[in-house]
Amino acid sequence: MAALDQPWSLTSHLLTLHTTQFTRATQSAFLQRAANGSLPKTTISHWLANDRLYMRGYIQLTGELLRILQLPSQPIPSSSLDPIEIRLLDWLVGALVNIRREERFFIDVAERYGLDLDLSGGGGKVAEEKKIEGLRRFEKLFGALTTGQKGADVLPWLEGVVVFWATERVYFEAWSWAKRQAEVESNERDISKDEDGGAMRKEFIPNWTNDEFIQFVDTLEKILDEGVEAATKENGGLKKELVGRAEKMWKELLDAEEAFWPNV
Repeated sequence: MAALDQPWSLTSHLLTLHTTQFTRATQSAFLQRAANGSLPKTTISHWLANDRLYMRGYIQLTGELLRILQLPSQPIPSSSLDPIEIRLLDWLVGALVNIRREERFFIDVAERYGLDLDLSGGGGKVAEEKKIEGLRRFEKLFGALTTGQKGADVLPWLEGVVVFWATERVYFEAWSWAKRQAEVESNERDISKDEDGGAMRKEFIPNWTNDEFIQFVDTLEKILDEGVEAATKENGGLKKELVGRAEKMWKELLDAEEAFWPNV
């Protein structure tokens, strides 16, 4: 959470809201069992398969944000700081690369540890009852942001970027908490004896808590905060509107994140 003496920013403000729910979304029983190696392969397989389907909506939202970005017509001197829209463009391109790399990582680990990521049963279509509640919420959230309709005149990308920042922030905080639990467990339990053979503690948890990931999240956080600051600098009355739009997305995102962890 943001320190009290730091200047106001949108993301620090959002992190002061719904703190109890944020804790539930980042310290679930599923994460605890992932950390101590007691999750069975069937549970991990089902969750990972849903997480992989979540990637489809992530890709679609990335495409929508790329479509609506209002890029400058004039070239930006190499000695100048890129405007917010160019920095966001770079982040979105990187996000697409990362999400494809993540899916390949899922498949590689699944093959090596005997996990099943196919919810379609070989039929190509996933039945709704096989989707966890969190995935259904994310599909609804992503769907509402990718209708192709005209967005707000000011920062039309705001809602989508809040969702991306929030989901990445929650994910990093959740698995960082799990990593701390796993470090305690590592002294008490041999990873090779984990129910999943070590997939969570050896592969997934390190991948979701590395320095590259938090740098990726921090980059978007700066873009989001600076974009809102610039938009409201000469129009203080706009701040309330932008904050309200962001708060709505933050709450919906937390609802989806909390529901994404299976009951175990």
